Amino acid sequence: MVWEWLVDNAWLFWLLAVIVLAAVEMLTLDFLFLMMSAAALLAFGLSWITDNFVLQVVTFAIASVLLIFLVRPVALRRVNRSTPETVSNAARLIGLPCQVLDPVTARSGLVRLEGDTWSARSATGEQLPAGTDVFVHRIEGATVVVAPYPAPTAEGRSAPSPSF
Repeated sequence: MVWEWLVDNAWLFWLLAVIVLAAVEMLTLDFLFLMMSAAALLAFGLSWITDNFVLQVVTFAIASVLLIFLVRPVALRRVNRSTPETVSNAARLIGLPCQVLDPVTARSGLVRLEGDTWSARSATGEQLPAGTDVFVHRIEGATVVVAPYPAPTAEGRSAPSPSF
């Protein structure tokens, strides 16, 4: 009875598959479910031409595999190429100025970075006293590794500081 209903209303099954797979794609943004949704759309169209549900399923399977292995890599490359390299999360903190709150050594210390207090270590191993202006050299977990600004050159000017 269920099989008969499914065969008689295959178009509804494929329409629901298109919608569900497209909704999952909106959550994952990986183009995998988008390819499967497109294959389900093809099977939906085929359901209006033929009542052969097995042929529709085989068409869906073949179209899914072809789209995933042929179209998806091209789409991913195109999206990745057109998206500018944007640093986010902890990587965006590298190079930012901060101020030492508690003396920073090779093992411990505290700095104020963008209004927040972070645990810190010295990148050079030297002790940095409280009140020293430093910059973020790198991030290691929840600890910032800081370095002092370069010393002034012979002309009295500081060497270029890191980009902010």
